[in-house]
Amino acid sequence: MTTAPAPVSDTVGTTAVYIVDDDPDMRQTIVDILAVAGIPAEGFGTGAAALAPHGPDRPDLAVVDQRLPDTTGIDLAASLKAADPDLAVILLTGYVSADNAIAAVGQVDDYLTKPVPPEDLIRNVRAAIDRTRLRRENRRLVTRLQELNSSLEATVAQRTRELEDAHRRALKDQAIKERLRAQAERERLENRLHHAQRLESLGQLAGGVAHDFNNLLAVILTCTAFVAEATEGNESVRADVEQIRTAAERAARLTRQLLIFGRRDKANIEVLDLGTVVTDIHGLLARTIGEDVTLVVRETGDLPAIRADRGQMEQVLINLAVNARDAMPGGGTLTIRLGTSMLDADYARLHPQITPGHYVELSVSDTGVGMAPEIVSRIFEPFFTTKPRDKGTGLGLATVHGIVAGSGGSLSVYSEPGMGTTFRAFFPPAQGQPAAAAEPPEEPASGGRGETVLVVEDEPAVRQITARILRRNGYVVLEAASGPEALTLAADHHFDMLLTDLVMPQVSGPELAQRIQLMHPARTCWGRAARSTRTPRSSRNRSGPRNSSRPSVRASGDAGRVTPCRRGPPERKAPRS
Repeated sequence: MTTAPAPVSDTVGTTAVYIVDDDPDMRQTIVDILAVAGIPAEGFGTGAAALAPHGPDRPDLAVVDQRLPDTTGIDLAASLKAADPDLAVILLTGYVSADNAIAAVGQVDDYLTKPVPPEDLIRNVRAAIDRTRLRRENRRLVTRLQELNSSLEATVAQRTRELEDAHRRALKDQAIKERLRAQAERERLENRLHHAQRLESLGQLAGGVAHDFNNLLAVILTCTAFVAEATEGNESVRADVEQIRTAAERAARLTRQLLIFGRRDKANIEVLDLGTVVTDIHGLLARTIGEDVTLVVRETGDLPAIRADRGQMEQVLINLAVNARDAMPGGGTLTIRLGTSMLDADYARLHPQITPGHYVELSVSDTGVGMAPEIVSRIFEPFFTTKPRDKGTGLGLATVHGIVAGSGGSLSVYSEPGMGTTFRAFFPPAQGQPAAAAEPPEEPASGGRGETVLVVEDEPAVRQITARILRRNGYVVLEAASGPEALTLAADHHFDMLLTDLVMPQVSGPELAQRIQLMHPARTCWGRAARSTRTPRSSRNRSGPRNSSRPSVRASGDAGRVTPCRRGPPERKAPRS
């Protein structure tokens, strides 16, 4: 007894197989055999009936007879596969010929010869159904894979566009940041330049005012000396004169600070060992800052020399020390460091007067109260001070700035509230070694012996005072208020020496000296300026006048020591006010 095969899955209630045969009995027999095996089937007597629509369900297999009233089994198989390429077709035939076999290739999946044993029929039908379903599943998977591939491609394309957009935005943001950074750097450089220009303008203004004011002080101090000499023995008058002299000398010191800030003070430049200067002034600094402030000096070995005025370097140290002391009312530590530093191009961009290279560094740091940025930005301006009115003039740091700049260096400051302050001065190293201390020059004989001096000064009060001093000391004086007037006097009068201001309208002092020396080669010329190192370029010519400071002198002071032109005046340091 033969056991019935297991039913085909997922076919209950649906037609799994089309049976197409024009023999009703054969058709029904096949349907019944498949029904016993659990395989639903439906019979059709013609090809047209099988091709007609039969609802949404598709068959899993078509079993077709080769001989049909309206077509052949092979042609019907082709039509069915055109509608459903995955459909399996089994061809039923009464005999197998070579022609039919060749024609069936590619159109049918299998063929059975009548009569077909039920077991062979069921086995072949099941295999054909599985083949159809496998093809359909493969097609579904391929379609799904294509859909996924298309989706992936779309996703990749979308993501690529998003990344490209993000990249463009990032580049745009980076460009904006770079532009903002460049703009900030440009603004910082412009602010630094404007600050330097403002300081330069203030220096020119202060130097010009101080130059004119120094002329007035020269007159005041000289006239004070005349009055003191005339009232000798009158104590009440002398007390008033002494008050006038003290006030004028104090004003002269302020004027000198302004001249230093404006770099118009005549400096005695020499090759200096900065470490020696600090060592020599150490005791004075310690006394200046007081016992509640600890003074620490740190110096590296083999410190290069610098070119500067020794007195001005001492003033830099004292001014910075006093400023640090005032910033530490409760005591603290003042540290002076000496060493070398390499200033790069970035620093040079912020300080136009500096070129990149090695510099000698003087650093003065305190542990005081510090300063806010708005104070730091104005710290070097003359007369700017945070101290009470009676505690400072506001010229100390301005003077330091002028001295450092006048020495070819750079001065910077860093400070934060509560974090103390550090001033860093950089000086270009000098060639050569510091010079040994010079012996004091021999004082020339005081007073003249009737020599004639041609005095040229466009400031009437200064010219009159100078002439008066020279006459009181035994000289004959010719006075000229301008260069052209002096040339006229020189052509018509004998004189032994020319004493001229350096800066005058129409004809400058150096030009006047050159023209007079062409007229009188044996004459000696001595030029004077209100402590100015900014003389016209022609004053550097060897044939130009010797340079001296405009004196703030007593009536019997420096102006009385003018020697005859055949010997020339002695070279002396300018007096410090």
